[in-house]
Amino acid sequence: MVLSDDIGRTIGGRYRITEVIGEGGMGVVYEAWDAQVERKCAIKLVRSDSTGDRKFLSRFRRELEITSQLRHPSTIRVFEHGQTDDGRPYMVMELLTGESLADRMERGPISEMEALQIARQVAESLSEAHEHGVFHRDLKPDNIFIETVGVSKVVKVLDFGIAGGVDATRLTQAGEVFGTPQYMSPEQCNGLPLDHRTDIYSLGCILYEMIEGRPPFSAETPMATMLKHVRAKVPAPRRASTEAARVILMALRKDRAKRIQTAGRFAELIGHGIGHLRALKDGRPFDSIKTPLVSSATTGSTPVATPPALSVTAPAGLGSTAADRRGLLIAVVLGLAAVVLVFLLVFGNTSSPTADERREQPSPATAAPEESTPAPKSYPFNRALVRTNVLGAQVLVDGTEQCVTPCEIKVPVGDDITHEIRVKKDGYVDVVHNWRPKNVGDPLPPLPDLRKM
Repeated sequence: MVLSDDIGRTIGGRYRITEVIGEGGMGVVYEAWDAQVERKCAIKLVRSDSTGDRKFLSRFRRELEITSQLRHPSTIRVFEHGQTDDGRPYMVMELLTGESLADRMERGPISEMEALQIARQVAESLSEAHEHGVFHRDLKPDNIFIETVGVSKVVKVLDFGIAGGVDATRLTQAGEVFGTPQYMSPEQCNGLPLDHRTDIYSLGCILYEMIEGRPPFSAETPMATMLKHVRAKVPAPRRASTEAARVILMALRKDRAKRIQTAGRFAELIGHGIGHLRALKDGRPFDSIKTPLVSSATTGSTPVATPPALSVTAPAGLGSTAADRRGLLIAVVLGLAAVVLVFLLVFGNTSSPTADERREQPSPATAAPEESTPAPKSYPFNRALVRTNVLGAQVLVDGTEQCVTPCEIKVPVGDDITHEIRVKKDGYVDVVHNWRPKNVGDPLPPLPDLRKM
């Protein structure tokens, strides 16, 4: 039952509560009037009957601490927080106007383009939270809000009330399960220790549901649904494009070590899917979308788009256009072959250079070393998340500083080089780890703790 006992009350000497917006797991959300700046706002306030629950209050205060330090536009803004005269914590937030993603999905189908744009904003918000060592643990359509600002749709991620992280372990018991069954990761269903990759799985479930119209797994009981997350194969997406389906299935891998490893990488892959759809709409081949190619890393050649993308991603009704492009490609190849043949006929009969001339000519091995050595940018990158027991440590890759923990590093894949990962901080002994990632999704092994000198 929604409580309305606080309506008409003034909090903090400036916020007058006017009406109830809703009731969540952490308390009641009210609409209020800020007399100091003369604007409407939202206040989340602990219910009066929950002040005796110390664990509940600890989680609420943790939500205050977490949400206050996040600044991404897709994370709800917190203006102020404090405590009422009767000892109830509260936080003052921006007042959102719009609807939740759950309400939006109930109104009707969501186009694939809109679904990808929503998911990308959520992934970007999660990426910032993960960089602060925080993961949501209860990501679901009810916790995603959609606002319309002018002609743009702005997505907000809400309710970090049960967010997890290094500091949250003391608030949960071993084997305690949080979350909503339709969006829980396999490790979450098993009651295992969680990390940021549980949010990636949950967002994969939400993206699947937005495009397909139903979550990937559902059953008559919550326990049966959770069991499907652990054991059942993900149903193949039928309404998604090839690129979007590939990204969704990568996010829904049951082994989190094989899943998309960071929310930032998830947002990047979703961006590729958006580019794919725009290319199809404009009648352009998908080769205009820049995607890493493993072949360039092994052969040292310049990355080029593969011709099969023309036929695989060509939309219905454009068959003749694809055929014209293939015919043009064949004509170009034949033309190049003719040029090479003429060149051999004209210059092939010239006399061979003398021994002295041969000595003066540079050998192929020394003539253009830069052509035989693949450029570093041609290699795909593994974007690994680095965490340390001490925050603010410098991370160096092959002697070059990349970031400060917790953070994401970029390590080339396929260059057959073992890279040195060094973590250092004043007053601590450096941690050094040699690593050669096998693929772009290979996680960085856990690093030893930094120890004081």
